[in-house]
Amino acid sequence: MGTPLTGSTVASTYTGLLKTTDNATLTSTLKSLCDGGGTDSALQVSTTAVNSIGDFSVATNKLTVASASGNTAIAGTLTVTGATSLSSLITSGNATIGGTLGISGGLTIPGTLSVTGISTLTGAVGMGSTLNVTGLSTLASLGVTGAATVGTTLGVTGLSTLGSLSVTGASTLDSLGVTNAATIGTTLGVTGLSTLGSLSVTGAATVGTTLGVTGATTLGDLSTTGNTTLGNQNTDTLALNSDNITVPNLSPVTVDLSADKVLITDASDSSKVKLVAASTLGITASNAPQSAQTAVLGTFSYIGSSAGFGTEISSLTTSITPRSNTSKVLVSIVINYSTITSNSKLIVFRLTRNGVEIGSSTAGGNPGIACAGYEDGEVEMINNTKIEFLDSPSSSSAVTYKLFACCYSSAATLYLNQPNPGAAVPNRTSSFMILQEFFA
Repeated sequence: MGTPLTGSTVASTYTGLLKTTDNATLTSTLKSLCDGGGTDSALQVSTTAVNSIGDFSVATNKLTVASASGNTAIAGTLTVTGATSLSSLITSGNATIGGTLGISGGLTIPGTLSVTGISTLTGAVGMGSTLNVTGLSTLASLGVTGAATVGTTLGVTGLSTLGSLSVTGASTLDSLGVTNAATIGTTLGVTGLSTLGSLSVTGAATVGTTLGVTGATTLGDLSTTGNTTLGNQNTDTLALNSDNITVPNLSPVTVDLSADKVLITDASDSSKVKLVAASTLGITASNAPQSAQTAVLGTFSYIGSSAGFGTEISSLTTSITPRSNTSKVLVSIVINYSTITSNSKLIVFRLTRNGVEIGSSTAGGNPGIACAGYEDGEVEMINNTKIEFLDSPSSSSAVTYKLFACCYSSAATLYLNQPNPGAAVPNRTSSFMILQEFFA
C-alpha cells in the first residue's frame, strides 16, 4: 500500500504526483506521464492509445516485452482463437491453436503440435515427435519419422512418407510411400472415402462408408457398416467359397410373379449365380397355388334328414377355382356342435363337390365321411369333429364343397357352435372349412 497524502501540504508532495508532460489535458496525441518535478516516465497515454517507450512486464516475469528487440516471453499458455500469421515458430512444449494457423516459412516443432482448427502449411514441416490433428488439414508435402494421428480429414497433394499412420477420419493420399514393411496388428478403421491402388490386410478392417480398391485386394476379415459395391462392370468376377452364407435381416416381401426375378445357381455353368425371371420357373400370378376359407362365427340350428345327402350345413359352403385340372384340393373342416337326444348319434356328415359325394365309406350301412357324437347325460357339451380329405377335382373351373347332416333314423337337431338351448352354460364356438390347392 502506498503512502497516503493525508495531512500533507502541496509544497511537500507535488513532486510525487503524476501529470501530463505539458500540464495540459489529454488529447488524441500520445503524451508522456511525468512526476511533479517534470521527470518523464516510460508510459505514454492519449484519449485513444497507451504506449510504453521502455520494457513492458506483467507480474514481473509472467509476460515481458523487450523495448529494444520486441522479444516477448509468456510464462503461461497462449490461446489464439482467430487467424494467426507467423514468419517462424519455435516451441519447446505443447502448442494449442483454436483457429487458423498459416505458416509461409519453415516450422520446426521438437515437441507436440496439437491443432483443433484449420491449418494450412505451404512450406516444409519437420517433426521429431507426434503430430495430432483433430480438424481439417491440407499439406503440400508431409514427412513424419514418428507416429502421426489424424482425427478427421488429412489431405496430401504431394509425396508422403510415414513411419506409421493411424487415421480415424476421411483420408485422401495422392501417393504414399512406406520404405519398410507395414504391419497392422489390430484394427484399421476408415470412416470416410478412401481410394487405394492395392490393399492387403491380415487383421480386422472396418470401413464406415465407401472403400474403393483398383488393384488386387486380400482381406483376412472384412466388416462394413455402410454401402458396399463389389466390381464396376458385368465382366468382373466375384467368388464366394464359403458354404455358410447368411442374410439374417432380409425383410419378407410379396412376390410379383410377373415382374420379379430370382437368383439360381447354374449347374451347367460351374454353378455360377444367374438372375432369372420368376415367371420362367413355371409359377405365375395366374397359376400359383391358392387357398380359400369360410369361417362360421355365429350360431345356427340344422335338423338332420335322410332325404338326398341330408340337410346342408349351408353356412360352411366354400368354393375354389383350381389353377390346373391336375391340382389337388385339401378340404379341412372343423365343426363344433351339440345335440339333444341319443338318436342324434345316428347323424353322419357327408361331403360333396359340385353335387357329387366324396370321401364317404363304401362298406355299406349308413355311409358318410364322419359321424356326429353324443354322450348321455352331457346335455351341455359342445362336441368337436375334424374332417380332412385330399380331393382330386380334375377341373380348372370353380368347384364348390358342401357339408350335410344326414340322419338315417328319426330327425335330430344339430346346434352349430353352441350347446342345446336348454343348457345352463352359454358357451359359444366357431367352425371352419378351409380349401388348399396343391400342384400334382
